[in-house]
Amino acid sequence: MNADHGAGISATSGVGMSGKCDVALYPCAIIAGGLATRMRPLTEKIPKSLLEVNGEPFAAHQLRLLRDKGVKHVVFCAGYLGEMLRDFTGDGSAYGLKIDYSFDGPKLLGTGGAIRRALPLLGERFFVMYGDSYLDCDFRAIQASFERSGAKALMTVYHNRDSFDRSNVEFRDHAIAVYDKKNRTPAMQHIDYGLGIFERSEFEQTSADQPFGLDEVFQSVLKSGTLAAFEVPERFYEIGSHEGLRELHEYLSKKSSTPSNPSTQRSSRMSFAETFLSEAKKIIDGLDTAAIEKAALLLRKVRDDGGRLFILGVGGGAGHASHAVNDFRKIAGIEAYAPTDNVSELTARTNDEGWATVFEAWFKVSKLCAKDLVLVFSVGGGNLEKNVSPNLVAALKLAKERGSKIVGIVGRDGGYVAKVGDAVVIVPTVNPDHVTPHTEAFQAVVWHLLVSHPELKAVQTKWESVK
Repeated sequence: MNADHGAGISATSGVGMSGKCDVALYPCAIIAGGLATRMRPLTEKIPKSLLEVNGEPFAAHQLRLLRDKGVKHVVFCAGYLGEMLRDFTGDGSAYGLKIDYSFDGPKLLGTGGAIRRALPLLGERFFVMYGDSYLDCDFRAIQASFERSGAKALMTVYHNRDSFDRSNVEFRDHAIAVYDKKNRTPAMQHIDYGLGIFERSEFEQTSADQPFGLDEVFQSVLKSGTLAAFEVPERFYEIGSHEGLRELHEYLSKKSSTPSNPSTQRSSRMSFAETFLSEAKKIIDGLDTAAIEKAALLLRKVRDDGGRLFILGVGGGAGHASHAVNDFRKIAGIEAYAPTDNVSELTARTNDEGWATVFEAWFKVSKLCAKDLVLVFSVGGGNLEKNVSPNLVAALKLAKERGSKIVGIVGRDGGYVAKVGDAVVIVPTVNPDHVTPHTEAFQAVVWHLLVSHPELKAVQTKWESVK
């Protein structure tokens, strides 16, 4: 099943080819068993299908879309954390669908092997799509095109030109000439859109419990000359990358702002408060507890060795730094300082020497040394190339030169802090529109966790001591 060239069957483009509304659509298999490693740490404790998009788990959006397109029966091919997906989507009645589940079992079967295992639930012909795809296209027109073609399978393609992912299809005269996900050619201007149709016979010739890829099946059908094609005019959306998650969030936000039935849309959408707090729950599940524990041990060593704790932050991070200095001094018994608390020195250095070196200069006067630790509160973590928080970067470079330990509680990808830190807690991005408020909120959560940690807490806090 390794061939990638063949004579595909010509099919008409998807523009203006909607099928009859009374035609029953085939069942739709959704491949949702992968480990989703590209979306870690968000997917360490939940499957990718349950990542939150626009206030709801992605699976809810995907299932409603399928229902609206006319699909009645969905089969989830589940693997990693599939039980959580089943618990959320249930029998499908909440979405006006019938949902069945096929589980990979003790080993992951790959995209093709998962379909092979699910055959008893799928019937003679069926759609196949991925669990991270949102495909707002005309399912009826695609099915009608397949039935006219007399083919064994159909691949939808999109004129991608390497825009949203690497193109992998040579599409000529409304037919697929070459399909290969590994060996790209300059003639590949289209991409496998992510929605296919198959006859079950194309999977029955394979072993029931052996892993293989869906691309291998497509290539085999292409080689035999029985693969039809359908060019879809609408772009695809996906949540297989952080950028894709952001783009889908924006698309769904715009879509929900102009509902066709406002009263129905309002009743099904979560309030802003519900959305924000549900995002916070996801963040809690995604926090790296090992990094937090390591930070606690590093801070204890600083105290035991008689070192000092310097806390850096800008904007909201500066406010956090002042508050955290109090907590680490009073509760954890660590000698702690925040350069931004000395407003006179901060403003004088900014005026006379420049903003980029204020923290570095402060450290030099304080004789920063190997026994000390620098704690950073920052949303982006600093980035010299983009001239974001250059003062943090300069200070951390000095800290590394002098052997000081670095702990960060940061957002986004962690920036420079993540590159040089000894223990860095990255607040997961669950909604790109709320990166700053979530990061700053959870910075407070994490530092309060640290001063309450048995390794660090030296005195009882007031209200816990009142009987």
